[in-house]
Amino acid sequence: MDYRKKIEQHLEKTGGIITASYCRANDIPTVYLTRLVREGLLTRDSAGLYISKNGMYDEYYFLQHRFSKVVFSYETALHLLGVTDKIPQTIDITVHYSYKFNETPPGVNIHYVHKGLHDLGMVEVRTMFNNKVKVYSYERTLCDFIAHKDKMDAEVYITLIRSYAKYEEKDIQALYNIAVKMGIEEDVKSIMELVYE
Repeated sequence: MDYRKKIEQHLEKTGGIITASYCRANDIPTVYLTRLVREGLLTRDSAGLYISKNGMYDEYYFLQHRFSKVVFSYETALHLLGVTDKIPQTIDITVHYSYKFNETPPGVNIHYVHKGLHDLGMVEVRTMFNNKVKVYSYERTLCDFIAHKDKMDAEVYITLIRSYAKYEEKDIQALYNIAVKMGIEEDVKSIMELVYE
């Protein structure tokens, strides 16, 4: 199979997005991306990220490609996990305290955590365009909401707690492990006892 065909097949699978790192990992010379840009079939969005003429702009994937340490969190995580139909007005992301943005992305709420908690409960999901992104699991998101209850929208908070009881893929053990590492196990325990009464 020729390189161009491989690129075209990948673009079909990802809603028209391809990266230079994907090409390198699959032994496709990146010069083919440059050629396709010259021909007007691809546009270079940012360093190493290309979108086809008919490609769909996957804002979650593009944001995480630009800022690799970003993990989608809070309401954005719930949306990407398919737990809620509500499309967030702004994108919630979490990074560790030492992470610096050269330029703060617009329309984004940035949450900071200690480095030891940054990867806790992180999972990969696919966006509606079939691209993989890193998000916090429902359990980690629930713990974040409980830990910062005073800053959360009360209605969203109550809905989240109640809906976890009905969540088919819930992992109570993972929830408590995350709660212990975050130092909020007593809060989580008392809230879960109320929910399951």
